[in-house]
Amino acid sequence: MQQTRTIAIFTDLDGTLLDHDDYRWDAARPAIERIRSLSIPLIAVSSKTLAELDHIQLNYGLFDGLIGENGGVISLGGEVEQPGPSSQTIDSARDAIIAAVNVPLGSFRTVPPEMIATETGLTLDDAIRAGQRHCSDPLIWQPSEQDIEIATDIASQFSLKLVKGGRFHTLCGPSNKGAAMKRMLERLVVSGRLGDGADDTHATKTAITTIALGDSANDIPMLAAADIAVQIPPKRGIRSEPLLTHSDLRIAPYPGPEGWNAALQSILDQIINTNNKSEVLHG
Repeated sequence: MQQTRTIAIFTDLDGTLLDHDDYRWDAARPAIERIRSLSIPLIAVSSKTLAELDHIQLNYGLFDGLIGENGGVISLGGEVEQPGPSSQTIDSARDAIIAAVNVPLGSFRTVPPEMIATETGLTLDDAIRAGQRHCSDPLIWQPSEQDIEIATDIASQFSLKLVKGGRFHTLCGPSNKGAAMKRMLERLVVSGRLGDGADDTHATKTAITTIALGDSANDIPMLAAADIAVQIPPKRGIRSEPLLTHSDLRIAPYPGPEGWNAALQSILDQIINTNNKSEVLHG
């Protein structure tokens, strides 16, 4: 039986593909162009809203699928699934946290877009899109460790989680980037965008290699679920320790899109060289 190998790439955005400060991705362009030339699906996996991701896609056309709100919403070919919790559940949990903690607390679902813009550096239009959340809510606060413990406990009472990302603690459901990545893979295969659908009775079988790139704790489920995990280091401060134990964890040599580009180029070189010896690479 001949075996062909196809690749799917899943990437976090802020601090990973997008620069932490200016949200630019120019330094990743060589790898992105290479990915396109190889017809490799590139999936955005972000805490951003679907409105934000749709806007990025409309302007740059970078992605083949979108996963937003830390795995709470999945979009492929215009068809949207929401495995995340209802907005009513999110609001009830947040209000209970506000009543229990000792610091002022706002959130993306409750503050004016001008405040979101101030907190993130986004333009006002982008901040409006960032506030269009359905199944998660980044908190705007300056918590103590005790406040975080209280909020985490209250979240669990609503079957929710408090997940620390690159900038914010986000109130979200049990869905995560890893589970959403697996669901997206299923949808890519069924849609014919990934692999050939062949099974063991056919003369050709497709093996799928998944690559995931991220920089924060909320990326751990996605990195853990991937065959090859790439951790992007922080732009400032001490080089971070590995986020997880993984059989094939790579630490990118640089932060942000520059490190994204270098890591993926190296991985693709490795895979393609291997395939030139024994297999066929296709998207």
